[in-house]
Amino acid sequence: YIDPNTLDDYCKGGSQRRKVCNDLLFRVEDSMRSVLVTTKDYKTLQVVHAARRLYESKKGQTTSQKQDMGRRFAEGYKRLMLQTKGAPPIEWLNLQDRILNYQKELADLGVNDYDVPSHKESDDIDGTLRKMRLPFTILHLLFVFALSSIPSILLNVPVGIAAKVYSEGKRKKALANSSVKIQALDVMLSERITLSIVLVPTLWFTYAMILYFFSSFDGPAISLSIMSMPLFSYMSVLAAESGMIDIKDIRPHLMRLNPSTRQRLNALPATRKRLQIELRNFIRKLGPVLGEIYYDKELDWKSIQQRSRLSSSAIANVPNVAVKFQKQL
Repeated sequence: YIDPNTLDDYCKGGSQRRKVCNDLLFRVEDSMRSVLVTTKDYKTLQVVHAARRLYESKKGQTTSQKQDMGRRFAEGYKRLMLQTKGAPPIEWLNLQDRILNYQKELADLGVNDYDVPSHKESDDIDGTLRKMRLPFTILHLLFVFALSSIPSILLNVPVGIAAKVYSEGKRKKALANSSVKIQALDVMLSERITLSIVLVPTLWFTYAMILYFFSSFDGPAISLSIMSMPLFSYMSVLAAESGMIDIKDIRPHLMRLNPSTRQRLNALPATRKRLQIELRNFIRKLGPVLGEIYYDKELDWKSIQQRSRLSSSAIANVPNVAVKFQKQL
């Protein structure tokens, strides 16, 4: 990243050094953005990923191909906002709302987008129960919960409660002293890890003292108990994680027992097909004014990010792009 030709300017100090440092930071930023899918907020990122999945017509694409397509959609969305000065056409706003509603419906029903095209209509509740193996799932959940409850209560819960209370106080303090933090989740996570590193061995030592002074265990039994605590603590974490996964899986299973829910499931393939058609029609209409991200198979994302950063008015070096966009629509 460092250009040897800038060494003389850096040695001069003052504004020259500042300019060299800023250029280096900009090059690092452009390089990072060239391999990431960046959007202004989480809602836009959801739209970009959903649109990418709906637009794809081929199965079995590689990760790099999916990432490239996601970056194209993110850059196209940004150019659309710039070209229309933040007021996109009503056609896109309606389509965007329907895509978000489709995503919400998938989340409510516990279905992945790639499962929708292969979904077959079914109103047979017995067949649904056999397919879901609901009784087995419930029994497995209860067994895992019972298995993890005792070691979790003794070894993990005290540390978890203390870390949660302590980190929440640190998070609020960091938010009050900062003007750039949004939720200060990084502070909360760091404080939890730091405190847990101290509390976990302290808790084990406390249990060792309790066993030594208030139990009839001999030295080898106490040593074996202390050495077993890391293993039991780790196993309880794994069991609790499996239990949480089962809890999340049970909700969509129970929902599918409802006839109205099965009707919503049966309607998903047609909804997805309509969104696919409308999205592809909109992209065919908009695509020509987006320049190389629509036409070119290979893109220099670093160069695109540099142009995007240096000038938001000259998008993709296309003259009069706003006028062309209005004419295209």
